[in-house]
Amino acid sequence: MKSTVYTFLFVVLLVCISCTKNKQPVFETYVSNEITIPKGFVLEELYTPKEHDQGSWVAMAKDDKGNLYTSDQFGYIYYVTLPNSSNELKEIGVKKLNVEMGLAQGLLWHKNALYALVNSNMREIKIPSGFYKITDSTGDGNLNKVDTLQVFKGWFGEHGPHNILLSPDKKDLYLVLGNRIKIPEEIQSYTPRIWDEDNIIPSIKDPSGHVNEIKAPGGWVAKVNIETEEWLVHNVGMRNTYDIAFNQDGELFGFDSDMELDLGMPWYRPIRLCHFTSGSEFGWRSGSGKFLPEYPDNLPGIANLGQGSPTGLIHGEGLKFPSYYQKGLFLFDWSYGTMYYASLTPKGSSYDVEMTQFLSGIPLPLTKGIVGNDGAMYFLTGGRRLASKLYRLKYEGDSPNEVVQLVAHTKGEKERNLRKELETFHTNKDAINIDFILSNIAHEDRFTRFAARTALEHQEYDLWKNKINKSTVDDVIIALSIAIARSGNDADRANALNKLVAIQWASFEESKKIDFVRAVELLLIRSENALNASLKNRLVKTLLPMYLKSSTIVNKELCKTLSFLQVSEIIETTLTAMESGKEDESQKSLYLSSDISQRSEQYGKQVEEMLKNMPNAQHVSYAKSLSVITEGWTKELRTRYFEWYNKALKKSGGNSYAQFIRAIQETALANVPLEDRQFFEALASEALTDVNNFAKGAKQPEGPGQNWTVAAVKEAYSKNRQYANFENGRDYYKASLCANCHSMNGVGRNIGPDLSKVGTRFSIEDLAEAVVDPSSTISDRYRYDTYYMEDGRVVTGKVIEEEKSFLQISTNAFALDLKTRIHKGRIESKEISDISPMPPGLFNRLNEQELTDLLTFLVSGGDKNNKVYN
Repeated sequence: MKSTVYTFLFVVLLVCISCTKNKQPVFETYVSNEITIPKGFVLEELYTPKEHDQGSWVAMAKDDKGNLYTSDQFGYIYYVTLPNSSNELKEIGVKKLNVEMGLAQGLLWHKNALYALVNSNMREIKIPSGFYKITDSTGDGNLNKVDTLQVFKGWFGEHGPHNILLSPDKKDLYLVLGNRIKIPEEIQSYTPRIWDEDNIIPSIKDPSGHVNEIKAPGGWVAKVNIETEEWLVHNVGMRNTYDIAFNQDGELFGFDSDMELDLGMPWYRPIRLCHFTSGSEFGWRSGSGKFLPEYPDNLPGIANLGQGSPTGLIHGEGLKFPSYYQKGLFLFDWSYGTMYYASLTPKGSSYDVEMTQFLSGIPLPLTKGIVGNDGAMYFLTGGRRLASKLYRLKYEGDSPNEVVQLVAHTKGEKERNLRKELETFHTNKDAINIDFILSNIAHEDRFTRFAARTALEHQEYDLWKNKINKSTVDDVIIALSIAIARSGNDADRANALNKLVAIQWASFEESKKIDFVRAVELLLIRSENALNASLKNRLVKTLLPMYLKSSTIVNKELCKTLSFLQVSEIIETTLTAMESGKEDESQKSLYLSSDISQRSEQYGKQVEEMLKNMPNAQHVSYAKSLSVITEGWTKELRTRYFEWYNKALKKSGGNSYAQFIRAIQETALANVPLEDRQFFEALASEALTDVNNFAKGAKQPEGPGQNWTVAAVKEAYSKNRQYANFENGRDYYKASLCANCHSMNGVGRNIGPDLSKVGTRFSIEDLAEAVVDPSSTISDRYRYDTYYMEDGRVVTGKVIEEEKSFLQISTNAFALDLKTRIHKGRIESKEISDISPMPPGLFNRLNEQELTDLLTFLVSGGDKNNKVYN
């Protein structure tokens, strides 16, 4: 953190609440090492791996002596001897382990063994992605023996194996695994293995090709018994959770990532803290298929945090911090350089969360933290080859900071115990307790009733399938309908639909309406022949009167279901709603989440700016649903519908926004008579032309340029940064083709990474390396594949569309319409490309001041009021 010019100081006053057992203490913030921390805390920068050619550290564990093991994301494992530990050294010591092992994103020390969860690309070190145990076989104190416990097939990049956690009773290891790792068929699961895509309107695959091949249930947590080595699936449905932690109640939590490419779309879900209960499902699906958190067949996060890149998660037990901070969770956000503190208060069998910002810095790409034996917090920055550092955070203020002996919360204990009793049936078939399980299937607590339905789905189906016929309780009928949809046959699904349509649901509260409509959806999705004409008519009569008379979520789901049923009566009223100029207020709260009581000034400004040109996600959902209706269209209605696309394409969302809109349009066009298709397709051409003309009116650089090197970029920036001009930087951002591939605050194309927050994690040196040598580090999301064909051709690009026998490959980042179609059966081999889609030398026509203007614009996040310009 050597440069101070572009540092954005997050100086805020933390919430002023009395310092009581359950309240946050009063702390002002101040700046230490260019990182904003609460007053009373002391931050020490202990070590910089890059200065010793030791890579960028992303994983960390401590041994019994309190010393550390760390791992470079693309290199080896190191043993770090800390000052003031039992060795009484005065300086930190670092040595590489003498084993051919590294690339670990998870490390854990337990009973004289180092466990490593390896996320390999098979380039730097030739070991496959997997789970390993490293021990000392000679007794000389050096780890030298590697045992393979599990190998995961394939290449997973940053969506593969992540961190390891020891259970509170020290009998099990919990492994968190990204959505690219397929669950082995042979292992048991707390989550019933009846998961499916479960979208009533066919989902659209991500147009950029990101993880389109991945099916339900996505990311998962494995529970591994240390003695027997038996594996169990603990929970599923995450996108790409990196880290997990237990609290003092023995409850498991995870910090799950969003999909920023989905910004502006109705299926976007923010980064969130999740309560990982036994058998829980969190509804991740590829492309547009993600479940709404309100769906009863998945669980929601317990706190939403807007955008970000979740990494580390640790519980505060053992920290010599004020007691308030010992009882909750610390959440690490890599992209915004922010660490949050989550105070958990029991609510039912789960928790309410008070979320506050704890520390922040620019750049501060946080990766992993631990509680040290000395009561300090040790944390790392780095990842993706960025400059990495090891920090120690201690408290030396006036408040008491002795380690508190934590005990389980008494509040909520009864509710948690009931849920845990139900969870014992997640692998245990027990006919005697069917009635006990059924008595809780409509429990008022969402986590409890989810646990009960999960337990029911583990029992013999014939023992409970007819219970729906005897029930007169609406909530029970709805819950059983969901279970029957997932577990039963078409005859039973038809029976459940008949029970549902008899319910008078108009007076339900909104959450119960969602459960009702989703139950109908699931029964229809999972059925092949359950719906006859009579039942369809009854269903339409039940649903149609409530359309556009309920909450946004209920209206959204009703539109999907009625479109699936081909109810053309909804077309005109839906178009009228889509033509409304009203903003979707729920969308604003999603990005500027009310769950965050403190958020960085930069984040709020960026999101407010982005929302100015964001699409109405509700209208996007309506358009997607209407796209499958085949009958009932007039020329006038179709004109209104396709003119909506013309307006929608002028909006800005995530990196896949425009391509998603085009994909929805193409679905609708397939239902247009051939003779009219060209006319309706042309309605969007004006918008596409405008959207892609980013350099129009931009000031062009004068030069003279040069072949920039990293050293030259740093020197030029240091010399000229005080003269940086915001308007010129914005123009050079466009003129240098940055906007042709990258979006910033909603402006630009959606091909490469969003650059709105690049300054929070990249130093000037990191930016220089990324520009001069873009192939040095490539995110999985934007990496190309190389296909070697039988006829000798070599095709490099990204799969945009997969047909039955062919792949459509986008081969040019600047021209998405330039595609190559290759036959799957004629592919000899496929490799992951080491060459970035971003060509080097894009800035070579800029002179020193022009380059400085551009870099400063990037660091500012496109904000002319950023302090970098002061």
